[in-house]
Amino acid sequence: QNYLVKIQTVSEEMYEYSKVRSWGKQLLHNHQTTNMVALLTGALVSGLYQESQANIWKQAVVDAMEKTMFLLNHVVDGSLDEGVAYGSYTSKSITQYVFLAQRHFGINNLENNWLKMHFWFYYATLLPGYQRTVGIADSNYNWFYGPESQLVFLDKFVIKNGAGNWLAQQIRRHRPRDGPMVQSSAQRWSTLHTEYIWYDADITARPPSDYGTPRMHIFPNWGVITYGAGLPNTQSNTFLSFKSGKLGGRAVYDIVHFQPYSWIDGWRSFNPGHEHPDQNSFTFAPNGQVFVSEALYGPKFSHLNNVLVFAPSPTSQCNAPWEGQLGECAQWLKWTTDETGDAAGEIISASQHGEMMFASGEAVSAYSSAMKLKSVYRVVLLLNPQTLLVVDHIEKQQDSPLSSVSAFFHNLDIDFKYVPY
Repeated sequence: QNYLVKIQTVSEEMYEYSKVRSWGKQLLHNHQTTNMVALLTGALVSGLYQESQANIWKQAVVDAMEKTMFLLNHVVDGSLDEGVAYGSYTSKSITQYVFLAQRHFGINNLENNWLKMHFWFYYATLLPGYQRTVGIADSNYNWFYGPESQLVFLDKFVIKNGAGNWLAQQIRRHRPRDGPMVQSSAQRWSTLHTEYIWYDADITARPPSDYGTPRMHIFPNWGVITYGAGLPNTQSNTFLSFKSGKLGGRAVYDIVHFQPYSWIDGWRSFNPGHEHPDQNSFTFAPNGQVFVSEALYGPKFSHLNNVLVFAPSPTSQCNAPWEGQLGECAQWLKWTTDETGDAAGEIISASQHGEMMFASGEAVSAYSSAMKLKSVYRVVLLLNPQTLLVVDHIEKQQDSPLSSVSAFFHNLDIDFKYVPY
């Protein structure tokens, strides 16, 4: 009885908070999906004893989460703009909602475009060795929640080809035992029950059909390209990533700007604060050894994301006279100020030929208009598993105040030092 009273009391509190807190209206955000599924769980338990009140809570959850699923149907590459770490936070709750909504309300979301492609968000972001993921947006070194639970869910209900079970098996087998890549105690066991419930032993674990050969994968909505993901950690396996995308991802960005849905209130309906100023950024792990890395979970400085900064800029917010991309300088990306809501990069081209890969992006729209730049174009060309050529092409207007450009290639493990001959 005490447990039931507690569940009902907290569920009522969460329902009231959902009306006033930001997570109640910010869609596709890890806080909203997590809290809504918590409220749904409380409503399902309370509904056995307090049906009328619980039905109100259920309706609030279904309204928010069906909007989430509707928006995700536009995200055709299976990605989440908050990156792999926070994305696992969100997807943990989305898979739980999809399961509960079908079981209790007969709502079927299993044909959702995002769900059909979500496997690649785990496979094509995984560095050789199955321990570390690409750290685009706020991240630790890999996943916050799961992803074994999400992967066995996808295999059981969506892809049904054994790849989900296989990847979950690889991740489980190669889990770090100590060091910074170990999951926190608060997250480690929280998806174990759903992994157990959803695992289908009748689906034989098998890797994707093109497994074993380094491949390029493109996330068109996210604006991310990876090469060499999902492979064992051997001397010959190299990983490369390149990002040049729109704030919030292409679908959300276009929905905000073109306003096709009256229930979307511009950027106030979203929260891309975990994104980074990282258009035209790249990471490089030759032979599986991380050499140029991302900023992980840190202050939103452009230079920590391996992108260009310029000086002197009249709109510099920090590190004067230098300025990087829009939204930088704070603990979270400032997406509601000035021009930041229009910040965007774009993948221009991407191709692979054997062990060579070419990618390029244009990021001029990610910089302040006060800089009077015409083009910030970057090429990354993987010549062989150990050699990456990076070329930056910059054009500015005649009256641009800029006279200097700088790049800082970030590494968490190794100091870059110039040793003169």
